[in-house]
Amino acid sequence: MLARFPQGRSSPGGAEGLLLLPLLLGLMMMMMMMMTAAASVETTESEESQEILEDDEAVSTEILDSVSSDLSRVSPLSSWLIFRRNSNKGDNRRTKGSRRTSKHGLPGPPGPPGPQGPPGPPAPLLPQQQALIQELQLKLRDVAAGVCLLCDRPPRVSTSFLSRLLQAVTVPRRSLLELQPFSKPSDSERSLQRGQSFNTSTGRYTAAVSGFYQLTASLLIESGDRVQVRLRDSVRAAICIESLCQSNLSVESVMGVAAAGGTFSILLTGTLYLQAGEYVSVFVDNATGSAISILQDSLFSGILLGV
Repeated sequence: MLARFPQGRSSPGGAEGLLLLPLLLGLMMMMMMMMTAAASVETTESEESQEILEDDEAVSTEILDSVSSDLSRVSPLSSWLIFRRNSNKGDNRRTKGSRRTSKHGLPGPPGPPGPQGPPGPPAPLLPQQQALIQELQLKLRDVAAGVCLLCDRPPRVSTSFLSRLLQAVTVPRRSLLELQPFSKPSDSERSLQRGQSFNTSTGRYTAAVSGFYQLTASLLIESGDRVQVRLRDSVRAAICIESLCQSNLSVESVMGVAAAGGTFSILLTGTLYLQAGEYVSVFVDNATGSAISILQDSLFSGILLGV
């Protein structure tokens, strides 16, 4: 009887110890998980540790629910699998990633180009370019020096003439006449002669070179008394090229004649362009009803202005 009594009392206690062993193991696992979560909080960032704690709390809640609902299913193997599945070293291992997102939106299109900057310094000249510039400067200096030499002294007159009518010439009424002959220049007028292009016998000057010529004719005219006077009565004088006063350009002047007659003058002056070999001469057109006379002191002159 003494041997049965202890066996009868110890059998229920052994069964209860077997039932409490899985529960104690689960509680120990939970404590280890909580310690591991606390360690991870200290080593990871604040946001990740907060999420891990929340996940651990959720897992703990699920484990407690599962343990309280069915204590018969709790075993060391299942507890280890739950710990491994929810551990940071298992299948659900968390990887650190950049959780920081940009505070700005997507980049927009590129803006317009800015204003152009100031020009940079000029590039250095090559030796060949420097030599060319120096040569050009020397040539310009020589040209400028030549122009200044010409400016210091007046240009030389290459062609000029002056001659007076040798004798009085009568021009009949209603007629055109070329004035000739002219006299040789006097000693005082010889200094005005350049060249031998004026023919005194014909009264013609032939251009030695092509160029612009300043031509002048000063005529003294004498007319007698007229019985019948018309308004269109006049005397016209002209310096003509190649004796073609109508077709070629000429220098001319027209003077009306009074009824009382007398002496009057006509002055012709102007510039004509002559080709080399062309000649000029003085013509008088008497459009009155009586003859007129061109006096001896009348003169004809010319000078080459330039080519």
